[in-house]
Amino acid sequence: MNNGSSDTAPLGSLVVPTTPPPALALKDELFHLKRELLQAEVRLAKARAAAAGAEVDIKVLNTRLKAFAK
Repeated sequence: MNNGSSDTAPLGSLVVPTTPPPALALKDELFHLKRELLQAEVRLAKARAAAAGAEVDIKVLNTRLKAFAK
């Protein structure tokens, strides 16, 4: 019989850390940053395409206006 203090705890009272290990947290953060960067690049490409389309529209409309004014 052991009357000393014991470090054995029942399974229900085990404390589980809520934060992942630092290496895992860094990998997760890196994944999210890469994903956000890719999404931003896609948005930029779409905006550039829209701007290019608007420039073409302006050139066509200016040409039509000049032709109509003659």
